Amino acid sequence: MKPEELNSFRKMLKLLQARLRGDVEQLQDEAFSTSESGGEQRSSNHMAEMGSDAWDLDFSLQLVESDQGVLEEISHALKKVDEGTYGLCELCLQQGLPETKAKIPKTRLQAIPHARNCVDCERKKEMGL
Repeated sequence: MKPEELNSFRKMLKLLQARLRGDVEQLQDEAFSTSESGGEQRSSNHMAEMGSDAWDLDFSLQLVESDQGVLEEISHALKKVDEGTYGLCELCLQQGLPETKAKIPKTRLQAIPHARNCVDCERKKEMGL
């Protein structure tokens, strides 16, 4: 991959990373927010409100967990950019294919800049093959 393309993907990854970090912080703040009046955690007196609050908290925490997983993938991709292996399918390389045959298509990287594998290998991985 050309140096200017690598820089473009690095910028894309860093922007995505910054956005997700902001989202995670906001979701955590909202999930664990305290009431402005007394500084105590949200509490409801009605059963339906308590159920809704619990659902909101669980949903927010699931989003945080998902976003943190993507942040880890982005960090891995940035490390690969630094090592010069960004854009190479990890599973193809494990199978012994040369780097020239293990390239992830740029269209896939533009859609999912933190992709570790080419479409074929990812499909096989998801199918358990």
